[in-house]
Amino acid sequence: MNLRKKLIIQYVRQFFGFVVVLFVCMSISLMVLGVRVTNEEIAADPSRLSASDLAMQLSAEGETIRVENKVEKSVAAHNGWMQIMDEQGKAIYTFHTPADIPTTYTPGEWIAWIQNERAAPYHFTYWIVTVAEKKMIVLYATPAPEFELMRQLLVSQPLGSKQATEGLQQNFSRENAWYVIYDRDGQLLEQWNHANASLRLDLTEVLQNGQGQKNTPQRIISRYDQESGKTYVVGLHNPGFQADAAGDSVDNVLEDVLRQLLVIMILCIVFIGSWYALRVGKPLLHMVSWIERLSKGQYIEPVARNGRRAGMTRKGKWKSPFAVYKDMFDALAHLSETLRMNEQRQKDMERTREEWISGLSHDLKTPLSSIFGYAAILETEAYEWAEGEVGQFGRTIREKADYMNGLIEDLNLTYRLKNNALPLVKESIEVVEAIRRITVDMVNDPGADEHVIEFRTSVPVVYAEVDPSYFRRIIVNILANAIKHTPAGTQVLVSVNALEEHDGFAVAISDNGPGMDEQTQANLFERYYRGGHTEEDVSGTGLGMAIAKQLVLAHGGEIRAWSAQGKGTTVTMTFPRVTPVIRKD
Repeated sequence: MNLRKKLIIQYVRQFFGFVVVLFVCMSISLMVLGVRVTNEEIAADPSRLSASDLAMQLSAEGETIRVENKVEKSVAAHNGWMQIMDEQGKAIYTFHTPADIPTTYTPGEWIAWIQNERAAPYHFTYWIVTVAEKKMIVLYATPAPEFELMRQLLVSQPLGSKQATEGLQQNFSRENAWYVIYDRDGQLLEQWNHANASLRLDLTEVLQNGQGQKNTPQRIISRYDQESGKTYVVGLHNPGFQADAAGDSVDNVLEDVLRQLLVIMILCIVFIGSWYALRVGKPLLHMVSWIERLSKGQYIEPVARNGRRAGMTRKGKWKSPFAVYKDMFDALAHLSETLRMNEQRQKDMERTREEWISGLSHDLKTPLSSIFGYAAILETEAYEWAEGEVGQFGRTIREKADYMNGLIEDLNLTYRLKNNALPLVKESIEVVEAIRRITVDMVNDPGADEHVIEFRTSVPVVYAEVDPSYFRRIIVNILANAIKHTPAGTQVLVSVNALEEHDGFAVAISDNGPGMDEQTQANLFERYYRGGHTEEDVSGTGLGMAIAKQLVLAHGGEIRAWSAQGKGTTVTMTFPRVTPVIRKD
């Protein structure tokens, strides 16, 4: 399939994916907004819920009915109570239900209850809902002291005594209520505790007081006495009133919902559009970045933050946005490799003459940076350092200086060895005992306490003419390299054996570590090559093994290394000896 068809299929698929995601986001938004509106209605007034919304707040566990905690909190906040009855009128759930409320209702009792609602001390709301395929009746009630106050007002009027009036007013004061009495024509006759009472009662006021009082500052009821022609109005504070919901209407709620949906839709379009643009543009930006790197002489593909190719998964497969441009990526990879090989050839020609300078600058940079940093810290006068801190700084500077001094000595030594300018002061020593002592010293070194180091010899005594200090340097360098580049618990064996055919002896240092790859083995004795059995530790000057090899050659010996990944490493050195082996009887 050519690139054109791949692009068409890719873009069409992503467009339909965009539409699906937008639809899902809109659906989820509508669900969230629906839940939000329901929760607001529950908190404002549970009586405003529809039967379907209330059913969603109920759940059945066997024969037990559970009501959502937010519903119960709202009922308690409105000083109300709730009952749930089965189809036979038996209460199967109660919450804050007063003791005088029945737990079982017959059809006649229920009708009488509803008919006498205005005589009862509660406002009632009931729903018929279906939970777990069973019909249930939910009864919700809140206190209605205005009904009782109206009854007391109507009873007190025929009496008209001062004592009855004072008792009535005390009851109204206890509930922080008021009453107003109008004549047949609507003229004000009497009022108590309502200084703003209308002097004349008109029809609009009567209608307003008779409906829509679920979320008003006051609850107002009125009665008309046909015999006397008087109109009685009683009002008191509504404990369930919420000022922010007082002006809510269906239109306002719908407007709010539509406004939020519009904001969500815009956010979805911006987010998904940005994602889509990034998904389409990321492969193109990757190719542009790759070409820019090639123009700057960087002949490798840019990689992602995780170190992998930007268009590849962990399993080595192409990601879908990049798979379309696979042919172009392959061409860029081929071009990069060709340019890299050409540059490498040029670098190989210049590497020999620049080897010393580049190696020296690299190895001196880190300790010099540390020394410079600590010197700058000690030089500043903004802080008075403690003796312990100054001592620590001094030790660090000294350690870095020692490292630099050792590096310079190593550089000088390898240069003198390379030019055969190293004067060896040879003397005849017993090398078996010397190597044994070197091994013991390494065993006692704290850096080797996690390794198992063993010494073996097939000959008791071997004499050879060597420079003692440089011979020790050979063994220490190779043994330290075996310890440094193998994990804890590795077994390291130092062995000395006679070479009867060549009238010499061999020293072998082997380990059972993870071994070396071919590249590390090929460069093991090269100067400045930092490698080893593992890739975990690349510190050091990179001169240790090179110096060891040159010292072995300076003593007239030979050195070789064998290694295989997973099977360990063995470095073998052969030296001539000057006296025959002294064997035990």
